[in-house]
Amino acid sequence: MSEQAEMAAARAPAADASGGPVAGAELVRGQKTVADSRVEISRLMRPHDTNFAGNVHGGVLLGLMDEVAFLCASKYAQGYCVTVGVDRVEFHSPVRVGDLVTLRAAVNLTGRSSMEVGISIVAERPDRQDSDRRTNRCFFTMVAIDDEGGPTPVPELLCETSEDLTWQCEAKLRKELRVAYGAQLQAGICVTAGPSE
Repeated sequence: MSEQAEMAAARAPAADASGGPVAGAELVRGQKTVADSRVEISRLMRPHDTNFAGNVHGGVLLGLMDEVAFLCASKYAQGYCVTVGVDRVEFHSPVRVGDLVTLRAAVNLTGRSSMEVGISIVAERPDRQDSDRRTNRCFFTMVAIDDEGGPTPVPELLCETSEDLTWQCEAKLRKELRVAYGAQLQAGICVTAGPSE
């Protein structure tokens, strides 16, 4: 395909969840779509993954979340990425030995060099039909770094569907809340006087 044909195809209007185009959704050079970032991995949970209660240890799941966040961010940025924060790790139901755990990740929001990666986990029993259940959800902040270890720019994110736009809106809200929280802590809002003598 010629470069002109590639550019024409890249500029084709994106579709929303109903199949219609999202207003203004046009891919330009230096942009990537949410679909460009999507990654999915699966792991079978084994006896050595369990905690004292017999369920899969939360730390095992967090390690898998970090792995899929790295894969997702690196795929999107086309370079090495590091984890700089984890936001809202939710545990909805236990994961058990013998469960096949599938982690799905996608970039929700980009900054200059940072990306919010949303991750959902679904567990199922491979030997049973209709056993899928969503067990976890979380959001990782990843930063792309260059060969010297400094931050490097990432492509701008283009939302193609109404669902993409919803995730991006929620990611912006989480970012605003983190910034406001950090500002309040720096301002010493929680500093109290010591015990009276």
